Amino acid sequence: FNTLIALSNQFIRNFMPKIANYFGMLRIFITILLTFSANVIFAQSQVTRSIILDGDTIPHVWLQEVVVKSKMKNPGFYRRYYERQTRLEYNVRKVYPFAKIAANKIQEIEKKLAKTPRNADRKAIVKKEYAELMKTFKTPLTKLSINQGRILIRLIYRETNHTSFSHIQEYKGSFNAYFWQSLALIFGNNLKAEYDPYESDREIEEIIQKIEREAL
Repeated sequence: FNTLIALSNQFIRNFMPKIANYFGMLRIFITILLTFSANVIFAQSQVTRSIILDGDTIPHVWLQEVVVKSKMKNPGFYRRYYERQTRLEYNVRKVYPFAKIAANKIQEIEKKLAKTPRNADRKAIVKKEYAELMKTFKTPLTKLSINQGRILIRLIYRETNHTSFSHIQEYKGSFNAYFWQSLALIFGNNLKAEYDPYESDREIEEIIQKIEREAL
């Protein structure tokens, strides 16, 4: 009996690690198989554009644009640059929704004015829409900083292809446009400012592109 126990213990010591290793490999194999099957099923549910080049079918996929910047060697300069970019992104994110809303509202007004031939009725439409805008956005707009206001002016041009000055001049008259332009110049802003996504406003445009990619 003691001999039988000894043989059993020896069997366990010799073969159990091999059995455990076998089942471990089996679990890994099953995991890989299931993962591969899931990928195949997922791939079959999608349609990928492709091109044929020299008889080979090559997937043709449009990738999102990625902006790559090198890290400055000067730690102090890099820290100041990072802080400035962080403030700029915060300001852009804060005022960009206002620019989108303004662009949509201007489109609505233009559609209404296009269907209204009488000048008196057109003025009534502009007055009503202006009053509604002031009721909704007067308080948040007055809380914007000077830099945020400057960015908003440029983004309104980006969304409408017209300056803030031209919008005021069209809807509220030249007197109001020049009045607000004079007031803006006092605080370092310019209602006639345009938007250049490739030069002066390149950093703002990069942030806008980042925001729009996040919305996809």
